Amino acid sequence: MALHEGDRVPPFTATQDNGQPYVPQSGRWQVLFFFPKAATTHCQLQARRYQAVAADFRELGVDVVGINSDPRREQVSFRELCVLDYPLLADEGHVLTEMFGVMDDPWPGEQVRRARRETFLVDPQGVIVRHWTNVDPGTDATTVLEDVRSRVS
Repeated sequence: MALHEGDRVPPFTATQDNGQPYVPQSGRWQVLFFFPKAATTHCQLQARRYQAVAADFRELGVDVVGINSDPRREQVSFRELCVLDYPLLADEGHVLTEMFGVMDDPWPGEQVRRARRETFLVDPQGVIVRHWTNVDPGTDATTVLEDVRSRVS
C-alpha cells in the first residue's frame, strides 16, 4: 500500500551509494526525492539544483535525500559527476519505491521498472506533509525549499 500525505513513514534502513546504511534521523524534517535514472540529463539537473540549495535546507534543519533504483556503482559515478554532498539511497530492491508508491512502468525498450520523479516532504514526527507529482527537475528544489520555509520559519 502506497504512502500518502498524512501517513506516517514506517521506520526504514537503506543502503547509501557509499555502502553505509542510512537511517533517517528522528526529529528532523526530510525531503525525499525520487528520480528515475542516474546520469540522465534531467536527473543531473534535479540533483544539482538540490545541491545548489543544500546549505539552505541544512540551515532550516532539513535533510535532503535522493532515491533511485540504479546499482550503487552508478550512483557513485552520479555523485561524482554532480558533486553531491547529501545521501543517495540505492533502492535496487524497490523497497522504498514500492513503499512510497512511485514505481513506474518500464521505459520504451527497457524491461527495468524505475521510480517516477516525485518528491515527499516529511515532518519531524515522520508524517508526510506534502507530496509532489509530475515534478519539474529544474524547479523541484526551489519549490520544495519555498514550502519548507513557509512551514519552519
